[in-house]
Amino acid sequence: MSQVAIDTNLLDPGLIPLHGGPPHELFDAWRDVDPVHWNPPTDSYHTPIPGASMDHGFWVLTRYQDVVDVSRNQDLFSSWEGSPVIWDWNEEQLALQRAGIMGMQPEPHSAMKQLVRPPFGWEDLKALQPEIDSVAREIVDSVAPRGECEFVFDVASKLPVFTFCRLLGVRDALREQVFMLGNATADTENPARSDESNSAFYALFAIAREVAEEKRQRPDKSIMSRLVHAEVDGQRLSESSLNMFFVTLAIAGHETTRGTASHFIRLMNEHPRQYELLRSDLPRYLPNAIEEVLRFSPPVIKFRRTATEDTEIGGCKVSKGDKIYISYPAANRDPAVFDRPHEFDITRKNATEHLSFGIGPHFCIGARLARLQLQALLTEIIERIPDVHPTGDVEMLRSIWFNAMLKMPMAFTPERN
Repeated sequence: MSQVAIDTNLLDPGLIPLHGGPPHELFDAWRDVDPVHWNPPTDSYHTPIPGASMDHGFWVLTRYQDVVDVSRNQDLFSSWEGSPVIWDWNEEQLALQRAGIMGMQPEPHSAMKQLVRPPFGWEDLKALQPEIDSVAREIVDSVAPRGECEFVFDVASKLPVFTFCRLLGVRDALREQVFMLGNATADTENPARSDESNSAFYALFAIAREVAEEKRQRPDKSIMSRLVHAEVDGQRLSESSLNMFFVTLAIAGHETTRGTASHFIRLMNEHPRQYELLRSDLPRYLPNAIEEVLRFSPPVIKFRRTATEDTEIGGCKVSKGDKIYISYPAANRDPAVFDRPHEFDITRKNATEHLSFGIGPHFCIGARLARLQLQALLTEIIERIPDVHPTGDVEMLRSIWFNAMLKMPMAFTPERN
């Protein structure tokens, strides 16, 4: 890792590519001397979305307990007040953010989660598992005889996109389009793609409307059908809420699982003894190894909360209206919770205490599904092409949001029929 100055601004989207991941050296320094750190706005960062700006700085939380406390207290630290997004919005864009499940007020948010929860429960996921296992086999089938692949998009991205479309009721003909648009939307801070990213966002809205209309005409058991026919407080969900739910899952439903699968293979190559241990008893070690990868390299870097009144966080005074930056990478390596936090250890006893899926009311509803997909895909990879290894430079996404890879070329011994 390159050395990083203690006054580094987290609004630099080049930090992740520069350091090959989150700047942990910086988080460690802040945690030691300034755990609730003020990050000022900067003229060098320009928000890529019309209607968004970065006029105000924010408080960065680097301690595990502070992240937990703020995440759990929606009354004092709201995801609705200014949205869960760190940018400052105009009224139109703020209303759109608040229509999404992550930006709703507590009561409608809880009602929305109850509507979409059943397909993510154990019984429904158990019924879905044979399909997930089958698609995981097909993905590895497609690359195993070749002896090489670009891992991120040839392998890691395909299963979560299939699952997302399957659960929402998106017909197969639209799957590739949703996949491409979701990727473009996540790549907001690439200057070369900012216009494409903005148009992709609204193109996903168009698909959401199309799918919603299909479900109105032909109801089924999909999540989208459940939402278009449901009522919250006696009213049908608005078109904005349906659109934002669709876009949120189009990004979060595959960006995070894809990122974790890619980081898993990368980390196993960087820690060959850990990989050797994993392979010695895959069913025993794989579930906890996934948790350790999530702790060590969380795919989502942060979310935002807004203080609803003057208060304190960890002894630091915070004013009403201040933005709070919840840093999952920093929390996941807090030595107060994780012994030897910078050591990658697939036998870590408390690896499951990571915060990569969030905590509190906004804990990721798809966490079980993500684990199921990762176990299915990684089992196929490790059992069939176990010597998979990088053959070129890894390209990281320029982002203040995601700890994600865009490209990771790999090679392995071809599988023979």
